[in-house]
Amino acid sequence: MTSVVKIETRPIISLRMVKKCTCEERLHAHAVKRIYDRKTGEHVGWLYEWNTGELVPRWSTAPHSDVVYR
Repeated sequence: MTSVVKIETRPIISLRMVKKCTCEERLHAHAVKRIYDRKTGEHVGWLYEWNTGELVPRWSTAPHSDVVYR
């Protein structure tokens, strides 16, 4: 089964750079799925869900465009 997710490409800033905290800021995340290359089956990263509800990939190598989430 293939999941469709929003791929966020903007950089994640350090929390030390944030002066004020609001409920819309990324404060913490946890891995919810692994990302695999569709053709090779190689593990290429993790999908993280932030406290804001955003889903953001963390690539172990260069970003891939044809992937599956498990």
